[in-house]
Amino acid sequence: MTTRREFIQTLGATGAALAGLSACGGGGKGSGGGSTQPPISVPSAPILVLVNIDGGYDWLNVTPPNAGGNLGVYQTKRATLGIADTALTDLGSGIGLNLDFTSMDQLHALGRVAWLPGIGMPNPNLSHFTAQDLWGQGAAVPAGTGWLGRFADTAFSPTGDVLRGLTVTSDLPVMLKGTNRSFVSITGAGGYVFPSYLLSGTTVPDAPLLETGWGTALAAASADPGYLLAAQAGKLFYDAQNHPAFGAGGSLTARTPSVPYPGDAAYPVKRLNGAGLTSGLSNQFKLIAQMIAAGLPAQVYFSRLGGWDTHSNQATDLPNLQRALGGSIKAFYDDLATITTASGNAQDRVMILAYSEFGRRVQENNGGTDHGTAGLSFCVGKAVKGGLYGGYPDLTSLDSNGNMKYTTDFRSLYATVLDRWLGQATATTDGLLGSSYPRLGFL
Repeated sequence: MTTRREFIQTLGATGAALAGLSACGGGGKGSGGGSTQPPISVPSAPILVLVNIDGGYDWLNVTPPNAGGNLGVYQTKRATLGIADTALTDLGSGIGLNLDFTSMDQLHALGRVAWLPGIGMPNPNLSHFTAQDLWGQGAAVPAGTGWLGRFADTAFSPTGDVLRGLTVTSDLPVMLKGTNRSFVSITGAGGYVFPSYLLSGTTVPDAPLLETGWGTALAAASADPGYLLAAQAGKLFYDAQNHPAFGAGGSLTARTPSVPYPGDAAYPVKRLNGAGLTSGLSNQFKLIAQMIAAGLPAQVYFSRLGGWDTHSNQATDLPNLQRALGGSIKAFYDDLATITTASGNAQDRVMILAYSEFGRRVQENNGGTDHGTAGLSFCVGKAVKGGLYGGYPDLTSLDSNGNMKYTTDFRSLYATVLDRWLGQATATTDGLLGSSYPRLGFL
């Protein structure tokens, strides 16, 4: 029989009490086995790994209703694409977990996953680009910087801590941009590559000066922001290439993962057509594990898996994407257990936070779903108190466009992570977000 654990959080700013039930241990098909393990204490040197589920995650087919008032609406509006109960693990509270979300039922059964269905924002925007920027800025009054960039401004040294904030993507999303500090992009084991695009302006110092004389460049009297930005990049390049984690030529110490990841020949799960899963996120996770094992001092990593804009062919594309996402997270989680760092076991130190810019419409279209509003975020880690947090949207009470109404402000997630994982003081967190948001109970 499935055991359920209830978590009740009081959301002080709104006065609303939210309750969530988690299914733990054995039970129905795909329950994952095992038994719930109590969360460990937040580690002294925590690491946050973000996963951007890029394109608008149709989470309604990932954690769909399987009982209660929402079920009839779901079955009517998802007559073709809806997920049958036989393909679900019961999460409790009338919610199921799609078994195509590979291995997430196992992590859930261990109590390692906090689910946040219905997360969103007031006045949502259905443009991918605008919604991504709003999620990235995470402020009561957006001003062009990101919530993690502002965290870096506050927590990182202006001239040191070069490698404390890293992205394994080739771009630098607004989420990672601060006023004085931004994250560094490392996309391969060769380490940090000097950003040549910063050398294009006529007033910007040339590469040799920046790579070896960044101090002179930083101290030079210049009001040109491009000059100063390039000078900062020069220092980042110098420090990154000279960090002891990088060997000759700026390369990381080689590492062989301890478990197969999606995309590897030995990985047992395939796409619906039998082909291997995409390895895009797997390769990013392998690199992050390699950097953690090498001793890089990064506190926050950013990664991304795209392809979630499922306007058509969703019955094939969404299961394949879920298999790659869930399988990559579980492989990374297991791989981390084999890494010992100066601050403890890597699995103890890492929490994964996954989010998407929005969900999809409840009503399916011809083979897919269109852009919607309220989404799903989730956190995975040994310090996480597993379960459901926030309210599942009421599918019998949609907005005038037929979209779900959000139940948890996404900045409550950020406030919880800043306070309880990254160790910011309450007043500092409220300042970074521009207002005070209720904290959630999963940490």
